[in-house]
Amino acid sequence: MNNIGDPMQARVIDLLCILLLVIASMVSAAPKVIRVVDAAEENGTPQNQYFLSVLRLALDKSREQYGEYWIEPIDLPINQSRQFKELLKHNIDVFWTVSTAARDTQAKPVAIPIAFGSFGIRALAMNVADSGQLNVHLSLAELQKFNVILGQDWPDVQVFEKAGFTVEKYVDGLAVYRVLANSAGKIFPRGIIEVVPELKAFDNKQVIYGEKNLLLYPSMVYFYVRKEDIKLYKRLEYGLTQALEDGSLAALFYDSTMMAELKKHFNLQGAAIHQIENPLIISKKQLDSISQLQIELLKHLNYSPAR
Repeated sequence: MNNIGDPMQARVIDLLCILLLVIASMVSAAPKVIRVVDAAEENGTPQNQYFLSVLRLALDKSREQYGEYWIEPIDLPINQSRQFKELLKHNIDVFWTVSTAARDTQAKPVAIPIAFGSFGIRALAMNVADSGQLNVHLSLAELQKFNVILGQDWPDVQVFEKAGFTVEKYVDGLAVYRVLANSAGKIFPRGIIEVVPELKAFDNKQVIYGEKNLLLYPSMVYFYVRKEDIKLYKRLEYGLTQALEDGSLAALFYDSTMMAELKKHFNLQGAAIHQIENPLIISKKQLDSISQLQIELLKHLNYSPAR
């Protein structure tokens, strides 16, 4: 009768233990799959490619501490509010969007601004019929005579209502370009990195953008993960912190195709920039930090105040 003292049986047990250790090692070394929305219609936009590059940079910077990774793109065109729902349902693992105090309670933000405040520097898209009025320096009160059109689930709605604008809200946010093409007396304040590629894609000569008047308010874009996904949160925080400290995050932004396009189309020397408040940001530290990043970005666009 065999027992544990049997050399052959002991040998088999040793081999099984070694096999289990090898399997465990292989499992732990398997790349971490990170699912992210990468809608087909947005794949080619410079800003979408930039944010994916930032995600890869953060994951690369943290590879030694957290292991290999694999980004799995999910072709799912969804609005901003639905991204939170897909995240909570575990259909995606991370996404990027504008931060607000309310959003920061829904998911866990990696509180390092990855768009350098660019989403709070707003150029005005307009119908060509309004170009004569809008392509001269105007006061904020004069701009408020134009209705602002926005997506209904965008946080910017509260920003512009607080600033005294009449806001028209649309379920399909980018449908506002069609609204602009068919009506005057409206403006679409769009992030300065967004407006040119979007107008190229829309391809309608009835809609243009202006450089004479811009709106400025604090706005941060963060990565968001599920609150319980502490490992991914810590990984992204570590990777982004490293990239921020060694300058590679800033280099990625300022050397990006997105920034090259921005400098090609915008020279803000002599522009009128109207600063408004963002009631959705309550942290003074965040306000001070993002304001400094926006000042630096405006310098790269040759901004000097209108005289």
